[in-house]
Amino acid sequence: MPSFASTRKFLCAYGRAMAQPVIPVVWLVTSIFGIVASPFGTEHFPLTGRVAFWPITIGLGVLAGGLLRVVVRDCWGLRSFWPEAPLIAVLATLGLTPLFLALARAVAGPEQHVPSTPAMTGYIFIMSIITSTLRHAVAATWPGTAAAVAPSPDPAQPDPALSAPALAAAAPPARDAAARLMARLSPELRAPLIRLQMRDHYVEVFTEAGSETVLLRMADAICAAEGVAGLQVHRSHWVARQAIRGVMRAQGKVSLALQDGTQVPVSRGNAPAVLALGLQEMPPQAETGAQAPQAMVAR
Repeated sequence: MPSFASTRKFLCAYGRAMAQPVIPVVWLVTSIFGIVASPFGTEHFPLTGRVAFWPITIGLGVLAGGLLRVVVRDCWGLRSFWPEAPLIAVLATLGLTPLFLALARAVAGPEQHVPSTPAMTGYIFIMSIITSTLRHAVAATWPGTAAAVAPSPDPAQPDPALSAPALAAAAPPARDAAARLMARLSPELRAPLIRLQMRDHYVEVFTEAGSETVLLRMADAICAAEGVAGLQVHRSHWVARQAIRGVMRAQGKVSLALQDGTQVPVSRGNAPAVLALGLQEMPPQAETGAQAPQAMVAR
């Protein structure tokens, strides 16, 4: 049985997904389009039937789509287009087809021009795939959106931000350090920052109280963590300086051991600068910790 904290986390994620201001605009525009254009066989419905059918079905689709995205992306960790989009489409089709058919039969009028079950199934599946495709395309390419992927640095060049003087000059954590980043997390997770990890179009924020995924570019997440001394050791990883226990070297690869038991990979371009910091050398450890695979997957 899910705990109260996990249920609350799920509900918070769903609330954030539904709180986007674009959702009511999309619902209104697509509802008007459905009433006027009458696609998918609804041209035979009376006007009153179309006025009822389209706003209700689109509203149910938006609510169900948001719920399924939270389940598939946040709970199951499937955030890439494959298999996220087909899985959401299948689940949406199974759940919404009976509801949409029942509503169509109720509003279609005496002629009962209702799409068949296979046709309705196909409509819902196709529309779900189209919606997921557009969402991923916008997230990946729309300038200024929080979902854009941070550019990958040149692996052959060390990050100048990793230089020892730069880290030495970094300001100590202030009382309101990372306040902008913490504001994006659930209240129970607002604790000292440990690390950030990029996952597709999202960033997973790890604090001493747990972790949560936020829709944010890696570069923006690092900016939002201002006030916390830290370093980006890999294009997908940023770590808080106070969370580092030591450095490990094995088979020519460098990684950092953190206070939460994770091992974070250091890219080859950044390894010399990290080793120059004089961190405590630690023996290589087996990646058996609960969070170790999560940190090392980007290697």
